Amino acid sequence: MSKKEKAQISLDREDLDAQLEAAALKRKKAKRKKVIIRVIIIAVILFVVLLIGGGIIGIMASKKVQDKTVNVTHATEEEITQEVKINGTVQSANIQHFYSPAAIKVESVVEVGTYVKKGDPIIKFEKESYELALKQVELNDKITENSYQSSVSDNNNSLNKLAQAQADVAKYQAEVDERQAIVDNYDENGAMNKLNKDVQTQIGMEQGTIEYCTAQIENLWIEYKIQVGYENMSQGEAEKAEKDFEARADVKELRDKINYSNDVIKNVSGLISDKTESLAEAKANLAESKSKLESAKAQVESYKATSGNSYDRENLQLQGELNTLKSGSAYEEILKYENGCLVAPFDGIVTNSFVSEGMTTSVTGSEIIEFSSIDDVNVAVSIGKKDLSKIKEGQKVKVTILDKDYDGEISKIARMAVASTGSASVSALIKILNPDEDIYLGIDAKNVIVTAHEDSCLTLPSESINVDSEGFFVYIVNDANVIEKVPVTLGISSEDRTQVTEGVDENDKVVTYVTSIVKEGAVVVPVDEADVNAMLEKMGVDAGVTITND
Repeated sequence: MSKKEKAQISLDREDLDAQLEAAALKRKKAKRKKVIIRVIIIAVILFVVLLIGGGIIGIMASKKVQDKTVNVTHATEEEITQEVKINGTVQSANIQHFYSPAAIKVESVVEVGTYVKKGDPIIKFEKESYELALKQVELNDKITENSYQSSVSDNNNSLNKLAQAQADVAKYQAEVDERQAIVDNYDENGAMNKLNKDVQTQIGMEQGTIEYCTAQIENLWIEYKIQVGYENMSQGEAEKAEKDFEARADVKELRDKINYSNDVIKNVSGLISDKTESLAEAKANLAESKSKLESAKAQVESYKATSGNSYDRENLQLQGELNTLKSGSAYEEILKYENGCLVAPFDGIVTNSFVSEGMTTSVTGSEIIEFSSIDDVNVAVSIGKKDLSKIKEGQKVKVTILDKDYDGEISKIARMAVASTGSASVSALIKILNPDEDIYLGIDAKNVIVTAHEDSCLTLPSESINVDSEGFFVYIVNDANVIEKVPVTLGISSEDRTQVTEGVDENDKVVTYVTSIVKEGAVVVPVDEADVNAMLEKMGVDAGVTITND
């Protein structure tokens, strides 16, 4: 695909509404500029006419010219960069949650929003409370050991029986699987139904053959009887005639076909009978194996229920009570609070806290602190439908936070839209590549995403481009000063310029903006903006225009 084809904008119906809306917005932004330029151009034209014609006649002539005057411009080769500007919210990409390992009293805790360097304390627990929590963990280990020793000393017999029953379950499960496969094989892809249909089809064909051959023999017999005068023969002559008829080659051939078809019917009927009997036997074997499997499973459940003793059950109850004190492994969790202190694992900010000074933490393993890194930071943004096709993962982004610029990159784009007021949007993440201590989590960030760039291409002012149901177009003024409507193919767009890949060239006089006199076929007086600016410069007038948005 050529560079030009890559830049071409689709005109399908799905994008047309968004394109119409974008074109309307650009025209609105340019409205004030158009009015100012129009006044300047008219003034210049009047001035020129007055210089040439002089007096009242010149003023009248300038009025007639003004009513048919249109601003025109030319496509020019320029560098163009397409950007998408979008706001977002700064958030951490690495958030750690810390949970209560036991019931421990808090001595001090850092306030939410505080910046904490790696290794500095976030929470300190009272020494006695922390040591008690360690003892609880040790108690948990002892109870676990007691449960294990009790199972070894008192439940060997039950465990052996349980192991045998479990082995039987595995054995009969394999047998069920094997016999189920045999049954399934009979009816795989409707094999039995297909066989039945094939057999019935074959029987029908053979019966048709039998009926046909029988009818043929009967017809031949009728013809033969007439031919030999069978009705007038004696009994002996008739018997001889019948034998002679049966000895005929054509009659024998028909009899052979009948016999063959009868044999086929017999064989295929036997085949379906054998298959049916084999399937019935396979199903009976499967049912037997399933019964054995269910019996073995029942034994497993029985041995599980009876294994162990009251000591085991008490320990299990204690184990369950202690398990409520931990999230995951209590011992591993409490080691995070070395010497009764939780230290920051990295530079970050306390973004949530569920404890306060003097409070005893919950024993349910609930969250106590949320700590967020500022070394690994994203900006969360929402992308609208009209910009979604332009934004890709890996694109570079200029991120501005509190008037400070950072380098960013699109790191993730969600594949599901979320409904919002008036439309749906897709969430995305911008990874900040050079974060520092000046970043605040939760604050707004301005983001400029470079979605496309051309070093040199043909462009027009965006306000000169129009769109209707047939696509994009411009009005041009031909050599006869008549307005023509010309379809154009567009590429990328900046804030005020749009790439044109097909439709116009640098020599075309393109109408800058549409007024009431701009209609296809209208005769107009084109005023080239470049000529106007040059004339203003000669007159010592500043050609620049300051634009403010309405």
